Amino acid sequence: MTADKKLRVGVIGGGYGRNHILAYQASGFEVAAFCQRSEANAAKLAREFAIPHVYADYRDLLALSGLDAVSIATPPNLHRPIAVEAVERGLHVLCEKPLALDVAEAETMLARAEAARRVHMTAFNFRGISAVRRMKELLNEGFVGRIFHVEATWLTEGRMAPDTPMGWRHRKATAGFGVLGDTGVHMIDLVRWLVGDFEKATAQATTFHDRRKLPDGSGTGNVEVEDSCMFLAQLSDGIQASLHVSGVARGSLFQSIRIFGSEGALAVAVNRKGADWVVGRLSGVRGVNAEFQPLEIPERLTQGLNLADPSRVAGEFLFAQLTRRFSDSIKTGAPAVPSFREGLEAQKVVAAVLRSVDEQRWVDVG
Repeated sequence: MTADKKLRVGVIGGGYGRNHILAYQASGFEVAAFCQRSEANAAKLAREFAIPHVYADYRDLLALSGLDAVSIATPPNLHRPIAVEAVERGLHVLCEKPLALDVAEAETMLARAEAARRVHMTAFNFRGISAVRRMKELLNEGFVGRIFHVEATWLTEGRMAPDTPMGWRHRKATAGFGVLGDTGVHMIDLVRWLVGDFEKATAQATTFHDRRKLPDGSGTGNVEVEDSCMFLAQLSDGIQASLHVSGVARGSLFQSIRIFGSEGALAVAVNRKGADWVVGRLSGVRGVNAEFQPLEIPERLTQGLNLADPSRVAGEFLFAQLTRRFSDSIKTGAPAVPSFREGLEAQKVVAAVLRSVDEQRWVDVG
């Protein structure tokens, strides 16, 4: 494949699929096809982005001649069947998180993609936040010394409103998880990437809104997934970790990661309600009895950021970092990161956390 060839991708799934489209168009792909269950809604979005082919069934999109890749932005229960069929048709795949409904499905997706020698990526786009990228660089340079422990939180209020009707996100069969699937896998991936592998965990989870109205007005149904989860973990080299993810934190759309070591500490804070949230804030401290001070984020880590239209930032700046790497890997054959392997490793941690919730004990990861 020549370096100047324009890659053709099909995007499957509405909702966050819009950011996929923005990212692909910003990174030089041709978005040749779009699929959503509602063909009318799919056609509307396709007109907005000048996408020529529209489908209501993902199988029809996968059968379209001339595609190079597919992007999966569907509910998690569809990730495995779409990804497996796609790689067997010779397509490269970028898939939303959580990678699958369980570890076995994620293992199947990885094995099939590797057997087909197709490029595969998991959409851990929050690695691209500028402050997080700079934190990673400073950790690699030894800013904190030997890492002792990490604290991470991700608080939102998306699951707060009790009047929100029952949807696919509230059912295990379609979502697999609650807040652990919404934001927990992102936070787990960030901690793994920044600090090290998870070895064991102990957890507690709660569903605060355990019943919701059915969409057809016929009554209420049981919410089958968690609203909030907090857990302790031991990472490689004895590093301690505490994580809390919540979808019922009133007034919040906030992430933080703090890493403490023998020589210093680093902290990232991301306020998702600010226009420049994709940059974030970074602070650090070194020495004894010192205080955290703001740290500069190099301009190279915000290159390409355009805040003129905040609704496009998540796609054109943050997610586009993934799609550019996706393109490079397709054209050069170099491994793509984060791959399905990273998606699988995060899935293993989630499985251990949920098993710990059920059994109320420490559970080994993997």
